[in-house]
Amino acid sequence: MKCLRALSKARSIVPSSFSSRDVTREGPYPISGGGFADIYKGRLDDTQVCLKVLRIFIPEKARAKLLRDFCREALVWRQFRHPNILPFLGVSEDLFAPSYCLISPWMDNGNIMSYLEAHPDHDRLTSLIQVAEGMKYLHNLDPPVVHSDIRGANILVMDDLRCCLADFGLSLFAESQALDSTSRMSKGSIRWLAPEYMDSTLFDRSYLTARDIYAYGCTIIEIFTGESPFSGIKNDAGVMCEVVTKRSRPPRPPLHVFPNDSLWFLVELCLINASRWRPDAK
Repeated sequence: MKCLRALSKARSIVPSSFSSRDVTREGPYPISGGGFADIYKGRLDDTQVCLKVLRIFIPEKARAKLLRDFCREALVWRQFRHPNILPFLGVSEDLFAPSYCLISPWMDNGNIMSYLEAHPDHDRLTSLIQVAEGMKYLHNLDPPVVHSDIRGANILVMDDLRCCLADFGLSLFAESQALDSTSRMSKGSIRWLAPEYMDSTLFDRSYLTARDIYAYGCTIIEIFTGESPFSGIKNDAGVMCEVVTKRSRPPRPPLHVFPNDSLWFLVELCLINASRWRPDAK
């Protein structure tokens, strides 16, 4: 596996066994987009699928890096087998040539936040337990995998209402993350980002998976309130000031929204400033 990872990084390719040639797309236009990729609906045999397509109309240097990142995402994601991890179905190099696309099941229920908006009586605690199970699986791999972007938008709801972690574009093997650049590691959604990735003096290479634990604590708040962490602060710079300079954390929501004292205690543990003192996913 280490050889495959090195080859993927050096040559921007994925193993031929990942390729799915029987995939087609539905409609000429993307359903949504974000960052440097567009999302299309497609079909693989008789199954509706999601096609994540790398945009190619960007500068050459940026495109080369994004292609490497896409290949790395496919390689990392391909290894996962868990009921709370979105399944990886393959890669197509031909359907959107010269761009790659990553193939996964299409989720009619969308992400957990849009699902809760439509179904406010859904059992939030069960969903959070399922997310924790997926996170524990990643952290127990050898080497551990750090998801690096756990938040409501990246938690999808399957047809049986089971929640699964998705979007492994920022995921890294802990062994390689420990050697990676600060700029690489600091990527992610600021409102869910652990303080050690905003202030390098707090960074501890021995506790890399603690990044996901912090994000999970923020996600608990998000799922119960329907709002992003620090929703009262308008911009990311203000959030960074609160987290790093003031060492503030998102306040506890009103009791009628968040009545569970034990769960709030868990949130407080997840959001501890020093990564070494946060709980692990077990």
